[in-house]
Amino acid sequence: MRRKTRKSWMLLALLGLSMTLPGCISFTSWAHNKRHLKQFYNQLQGMHEDFDRMIFGLDRNPAE
Repeated sequence: MRRKTRKSWMLLALLGLSMTLPGCISFTSWAHNKRHLKQFYNQLQGMHEDFDRMIFGLDRNPAE
């Protein structure tokens, strides 16, 4: 049980460190964080559309 707890804390610390080192995640400016998350979502959506167009030959459908 003790090892499992230590691994959990190490994972949590690593996750926290990885979020704060780049300087992109702010604990005081949630609008800044929201802007980053929205941009990340938009890029994922664009990648999905590119994948559909290149692999399946599907154009973007605004109804979806």
